[in-house]
Amino acid sequence: MKLTYKDICTIGTGLILIGTSFIMGVFFANQTYDYHILFNTDLKPSHFENSLRHYQTLYYTAPPVLYALGAVVSLGLIGCLIKVYKPNPDLKIFEYATLVMYVIGVCMFITNIKTGIESSVSSNWGEVTENQGLAVIASSNVILLVIFIGVLVLQAGLWYSHWEYQQRLEQFYAEEAKTAAAVTPTGETKPAKKTEAKKQK
Repeated sequence: MKLTYKDICTIGTGLILIGTSFIMGVFFANQTYDYHILFNTDLKPSHFENSLRHYQTLYYTAPPVLYALGAVVSLGLIGCLIKVYKPNPDLKIFEYATLVMYVIGVCMFITNIKTGIESSVSSNWGEVTENQGLAVIASSNVILLVIFIGVLVLQAGLWYSHWEYQQRLEQFYAEEAKTAAAVTPTGETKPAKKTEAKKQK
């Protein structure tokens, strides 16, 4: 069986969903600490201390775990590149937007979150205090989650567009078949059946 580009795009969509869902799961786990810093009205010093220990622990994550994360992120990026190779002209904005948002999410991790995790160990927070730095990490995690939710929404929009197009296509073919069945072999339209019998005198 020959593998078509449409089949490869289906694989690409799967890779995007796998990469996006995995990333969201990893960073959603940080909400155990981030939520208190950002949204808890009864914020206590212990919340900052717990968050600091958490990110210090993440700094010492074993390299194989980081390699696995990088591999899954790369799969999602490969899926995005597959789908922008020959995008549907009517839906290409969805494909390009997905790629852009995915890359922005990765850049958000590298520039904000990774740097913040390193600062939690070095205590070099630049022009902000330690608590403000932890709040920046927490905010970046939330923004990252929102970005990847956007990726999922775009993919859902693509799926719906394809589904709706197939529905309209099937309806069109059904109407064409119905019209063809109503025409006689000589090209004349079949007479309509009488709905009422002739009245007797």
